[in-house]
Amino acid sequence: MAVSQSPSTEAMAAIVARINSATAYEFDVVATYSEQIINPTEEVTELRVDVVSESEEQLNETLDIEDRTSHIISIWVRKKVTALDNDSIDPLKLLVRQIFQRVNNYDTADGRVRVWEVDASSKQCPDKSILRQLRLFTANIMLRIEVEAS
Repeated sequence: MAVSQSPSTEAMAAIVARINSATAYEFDVVATYSEQIINPTEEVTELRVDVVSESEEQLNETLDIEDRTSHIISIWVRKKVTALDNDSIDPLKLLVRQIFQRVNNYDTADGRVRVWEVDASSKQCPDKSILRQLRLFTANIMLRIEVEAS
């Protein structure tokens, strides 16, 4: 079958669709994907949920012409906060957790895109120094996704 979309674009589009299809978030969420490098300290005024491809690897597991691809995808959640209090920050932390639950172990209906791992390593959520210095909530969820061969 001829390739009609790059595997990284397919993976990012699937994650964006999964995030945007939920209705139980604390905020109205519109995730988008891009190939831009995310600067966590970039000035944002409203809630931003960005899905970005960090890396792509062609897996060589079979003798077929093409094998699956493996991708590292980041989901960035950022929002300017007016106050450094629980009323401003707790709903954003909840949103990050809800997005995590939404994408964890996700498989598309056709089985082409699968989330294999979600970064569960210890990290600050939100980044305390950026929050304190810039009043900017920033959190990052890292995924390892595999896309089936075309």
